[in-house]
Amino acid sequence: MRRLYRLWLAILCAALLLPVAVAQTPPIAKSPLGKAPNTLSRGVFGEPDTLAPRESGVTSAQTMIRDLFEGLTTFDAAGAAIPGAALSWTVSADGLVYTFRLRPNLRWSDGTPLRADDFVWGWQHSLDARRPAARATRLYALRNAERIHRGESPVATLGARALDARTLQITLQYPVPWLPTLLAGEEGFPLPRHVIERAGTDWAKPGTHVGNGAYRLLSRRARGSVLLERNPFHHDAARVAIERIEYVPSNDTPSLVMRVRAGELAINGWPGYPGAQTQALTQELGATLVRRVPLYSVRYLRLNVARGPLRDPRLRRALALAVDRELLVRRVLASGERPSSRVLPAGLPFDLPPLEDPLRRGTQAARNAEARALLAAAGYPRADSAPLVFRVPSGNGEQMCVAVAAMWTALGIPVRIERSEISSMISDLRQGNFDIALTGAQEPPAVEPFLERFRAASTYNSGRYSSREFETALDLALQQADPQQRARGLQRAETLLNRDQPVVPLIEEVARNLVSPKVTGWQDNPLDIHLSRWLRLENSLR
Repeated sequence: MRRLYRLWLAILCAALLLPVAVAQTPPIAKSPLGKAPNTLSRGVFGEPDTLAPRESGVTSAQTMIRDLFEGLTTFDAAGAAIPGAALSWTVSADGLVYTFRLRPNLRWSDGTPLRADDFVWGWQHSLDARRPAARATRLYALRNAERIHRGESPVATLGARALDARTLQITLQYPVPWLPTLLAGEEGFPLPRHVIERAGTDWAKPGTHVGNGAYRLLSRRARGSVLLERNPFHHDAARVAIERIEYVPSNDTPSLVMRVRAGELAINGWPGYPGAQTQALTQELGATLVRRVPLYSVRYLRLNVARGPLRDPRLRRALALAVDRELLVRRVLASGERPSSRVLPAGLPFDLPPLEDPLRRGTQAARNAEARALLAAAGYPRADSAPLVFRVPSGNGEQMCVAVAAMWTALGIPVRIERSEISSMISDLRQGNFDIALTGAQEPPAVEPFLERFRAASTYNSGRYSSREFETALDLALQQADPQQRARGLQRAETLLNRDQPVVPLIEEVARNLVSPKVTGWQDNPLDIHLSRWLRLENSLR
């Protein structure tokens, strides 16, 4: 057995040494650093698909949207929810009704007054079954939101109403103790009705884009930079220090690192520098520039349970058992990540670990033996079995996926890695054009949103997982107001999810940021959310 393990390890090491074919990235436009005063250049991974809230699945777009819009609450520099467009709020005794009082004299970035019904209309617009937003399921906590999204109820029945121009009342389907954190993200952003009804789907483009955030859209070049300028109509504009933000998208994370080292970028952006470079970069640039912090984030492999051999839960469990997570974090990543056997990170409030965890049971050799037995019982692979298509975003997690593929190959599982740009990959995932895909989850510090990603109707459920038993258990848990009862209910739901194995858990992530010493106001936080409004440049005039 020891000899077989050494052979497997040799195969793995050989796989890690294979050259990785990375999709060619077009040249990036030269940064205007040094030309435009008080401009902060930030790197972002992937070309943004849209700058409309609740429509994008691309991290680069979501980062920009948080600068362009503001919810009822917002994130401070430490990633905590604080008052945003709302100055204050109250909560009913049963935790189901929130009443928000907006700040006086709020305006959109074109100067148009912003009122409470702009939030209500925005949520109704995103849920409208005739043209639902890509991330509409994130609003299901609002009363009747799911029925509206399914076309079973009119939008007017949504649990949100404007009591007057400055007062907004939200009624929930079930208690959501972390609602202020939810509303600080895209779920809480209003939409400019006066622009959308005039410009239609083109409203989020330069020239027509209107938001209510600390910045507004100035220009956007295809396959190039996105430029934002300080929004003079924002309620806190006087304290926004940096005049312009230049976002520089790239599908090549090493190039973002090089541009920070060359002084062309002040921040490299998620997913950060390669973990293997941590020590070298720290020695070269210093610990104040190389930032690393654990995240409320996990990475896992989505399995398409609706097609091919992955419909068999025995094969899905075999794939999960065969991954040596300790080896991944020690030998492949080596940057502070922790092995994960769950769909959520450890340490969340009121989290109870699942009742069973077969992915941590015994030694890796024993788990490999169990995987082989499951493969034999499933009769997989057959002589005519086609390789499983393993989708990986170029420049993000490739080495880890090559290692995992080598582990599976050592057990006789045929697999073929296909790399593509993140936007193209997300499009294919939404259409179900994959067998296995590297994805993951980053959420507020609560168990519920990590589990809700596995609802049949969830935008994130690209693997087409569907279990009435799991959703019933989740619904029962969410109805519990008592934290301990809710935690036990969520534990049961997660146990059912683990039994079905719709994903292969891999790691708990860390944020790896490069931040220029010229940037102040940056605070490492477990959400890795850093609004530009809190940052300052060393030579800032404001």
